[in-house]
Amino acid sequence: MRPEAVLDQTVLQAIVDEMSPILTGQALDDVIQLETHRFLLRFAEAPFPRVHVGIHPRLTTMHLARGTRAPSAPTELAVGMTREVHGRRVTRIIRLAGDRVVRLELEAGRALVIELMGRAPNLLLVDGEGRVLRSARTAQTELRGSAAPDAPPGSPEWESVTFKAAIAGLAKDERLEDRLVREWHGFSSRLAAEIGHRARGGEDPWAVFAELSGRIAGGDWSPNLYSPGDPAGLAESTPLSAGNLFAYMLPLTSAEGLTATPMRTVNEAEEAATVCMVRHLAFQSQHQSLTGLLRREQRRITALKSVLSAELAQAASGGEEDRRRGELILAGMHAARKEGALVRVVDHYDPEARLVEVPIDPRLDLNENAQRYFKSARRRERTRELLPQRIEALERRHLAVASAQTRIAGLATGAELEDLERDLQAGRLVKAFRRTERAEVGRKPQYVQVREFRTSDGFTVLVGRTGGENDHLTFKVAGAHDLWLHAAGVPGAHVIVRNPRRLAALPDRAVLEAAALAAWFSKGKNEKELDVHVTWKRHVRKGKGMSPGMVMLKRHRTVRVAPAARVSTLVDD
Repeated sequence: MRPEAVLDQTVLQAIVDEMSPILTGQALDDVIQLETHRFLLRFAEAPFPRVHVGIHPRLTTMHLARGTRAPSAPTELAVGMTREVHGRRVTRIIRLAGDRVVRLELEAGRALVIELMGRAPNLLLVDGEGRVLRSARTAQTELRGSAAPDAPPGSPEWESVTFKAAIAGLAKDERLEDRLVREWHGFSSRLAAEIGHRARGGEDPWAVFAELSGRIAGGDWSPNLYSPGDPAGLAESTPLSAGNLFAYMLPLTSAEGLTATPMRTVNEAEEAATVCMVRHLAFQSQHQSLTGLLRREQRRITALKSVLSAELAQAASGGEEDRRRGELILAGMHAARKEGALVRVVDHYDPEARLVEVPIDPRLDLNENAQRYFKSARRRERTRELLPQRIEALERRHLAVASAQTRIAGLATGAELEDLERDLQAGRLVKAFRRTERAEVGRKPQYVQVREFRTSDGFTVLVGRTGGENDHLTFKVAGAHDLWLHAAGVPGAHVIVRNPRRLAALPDRAVLEAAALAAWFSKGKNEKELDVHVTWKRHVRKGKGMSPGMVMLKRHRTVRVAPAARVSTLVDD
């Protein structure tokens, strides 16, 4: 099955045939852009019809729609199209010959061209000469012709010589269906599959062809929605494609294993298929995003455990050696001989009291070198005490993430995914914020991951990563009463100190610790001290045309701190 949701040509013709008497003569009111690749054409007179157009590769469709809610904010494309078509009446609707292309021709030399084929379906507004005035996607050519509509079923042109030859020559071929689909591109692949299926069952393919084409040409339809189960109870997690979810105007014996739900019209059947597919794609995109987030977190935990385990092994082997070296330097200072970056001292731990070489920093005196060894030994001791706890916490986090991965694999609805996401956020398994974007068919929700710290007095500190994520953190996540910090004069991360109690001022200690983080996560982290701007988030503005991460400050104060990455404890690390 091709990845695109290809709309069957015979079904498209039936949709157009049903639309034509309803829309012809109607005045087009406006064009609504529901999403990037979904549109709604609204008409101004009773019965106030609406036409839904889907030009996403996985939702290529066109049908009459009922009760579709329009977004509150119109897009520039929709406003531009509406300006050109408002009040113009539909003069005729045609499907162009040999293509999945429909033209809604309007008064005064305007037309909406709906291209429903290939990987880049499109909606275009053209003038009387076929010049593209507006398009949902970038148009490959500036002209869109007005070819004649397809000949009706049953005419000599429709009963193609190629198709007749394929049927007559392959009546006894076991692969008749594949050959029909491959050799007859302009015909309905669904109808060809039905003919092949019935021919393999012993029926005369010519007789089947005559029966089905006669019913299609005569309008003797019995529309059905074919789906893998009752569409009303279809789980959102059910894999759907053009192969197991589609509308057709005739009963199909070839649709084995699928549930046929009778519909009044082909448009209603196609609308029902669209509703199911939209729900499935929304679930799938959210599921993929959460699965990817958990997978990345699992990789991060694994990598961090490896680093901490190596640090622990190094601390276990080196602590006693550092203390021993410091003691040897102090004990043998009176007889020590410095030779560049080495000092020779008596090894008092050796029964024979032989000389040993101890590495030193030649810029420091022997007492300072000894103190450096003692400090290193103490640091390694603390590491041996603290790292096992951190590694154990990572093990627990690893198991929790693995449990969430098992849980998400069994979820079937979007509501269940929302519950899981809330649980992950509450349990701090996901340190990320979902971008507040309008949901789009086929577009995975994006999460903005942040570094999360806790100051010594309990305030939560969020640190951005990239320019775009800095903007999202500042303008979508932070509240007006949160504190905002950024290193002065150098590129760096936006830092937010949460202030849920809306304190008029935060403790100096919390501010300085957050400022040290802002300095550390900047290009000036190697400086001994750095200025950091501090202000309330409500005083931060984004100027028009500013690049990601760039802001303006209405007012601020400056503190000077030494950059530090660990003034506080990194949460859940």
